[in-house]
Amino acid sequence: MAVSSSKRIVRTGRGIVVAVLALVIVVMMLGHELLPNIGGIVSLGENVLPWIGVLIVVLAVVALFLGSRVGLAGVLVAAIVWAILFVPGMLPAASASTGSAGSPSSESSDSSGSPGLTIASENVEAGNGDAAGLARDLASRHPDLIALQELDGDSRAAVADEIDGDYPYNAIVGTVGLWSTMPIDETQQLDLGLGWNRALWADIETGSGLTRVYVVHLASVRVGQQDDRDTMIEQLAATLAADESERLVVVGDFNTATTDRAFSTLTDAVPEPARTEFGLGFTWPSFFPIVRLDHVLVRGYDVARNVVLEPNGSDHRGILIALS
Repeated sequence: MAVSSSKRIVRTGRGIVVAVLALVIVVMMLGHELLPNIGGIVSLGENVLPWIGVLIVVLAVVALFLGSRVGLAGVLVAAIVWAILFVPGMLPAASASTGSAGSPSSESSDSSGSPGLTIASENVEAGNGDAAGLARDLASRHPDLIALQELDGDSRAAVADEIDGDYPYNAIVGTVGLWSTMPIDETQQLDLGLGWNRALWADIETGSGLTRVYVVHLASVRVGQQDDRDTMIEQLAATLAADESERLVVVGDFNTATTDRAFSTLTDAVPEPARTEFGLGFTWPSFFPIVRLDHVLVRGYDVARNVVLEPNGSDHRGILIALS
């Protein structure tokens, strides 16, 4: 009898530990922005915040094994909070287009036939020996614009040789480039406080009128090395807030997840549209994506499609956006 009672006490204690851990997870999900971002460690954690759901599943299994009602109650609270925070972002938004992400058909107009704009964007990956193949893959979807990041001398030349014929207008600055089927009216290079150019904007003569398109490649975040990324975000946010263009698109590798505290600085200036496919839209690494580093921000357009593409030779997955 004493042994049975002792086991019950131990099991109850373990259930309480599970419940406490679940509530710690709740606090992390709801209050992570209040934690000091010392050395960028919290920022790195924020980038993979949706994966905290795996810990909730593990705790649920443990609570079931223990048969602990207290543990299960704590896990249920954590699961509900996770669902409230992340499930809405997993659901596809209504789409004006019925094509698939891999369809080669043009997306340059919506179903009503009104003028639109389609953009494919991808980080090429430095040292990619088949940048031409990557560009060919993006071009096979017939977007109006192709935006590329992390270009080097070899990949710039390879991409130009591959798609210049179909995309005769281009703007290339540092490691970013934009190829267009439509005339480019004006361009501007941007260093965004980094000291060298990793961003540009170009005014495109589209069927909807003049559209300003930004292509950006923000600095990476590593432990103790987030200052450059944060500076670029602040500079870009200020630039976007001051930009009075009626139609504006920002696309590229932001090296920032939507759950990173810094990202809201950008979306306060120009919103990020919902995706039009199920899931969290992760783009990196391409073989098993765990975080969405590549984004599009849009003003002055409706979004018909916003999808992630299949791997095509880079460490990032590309994104395809159809606007109307």
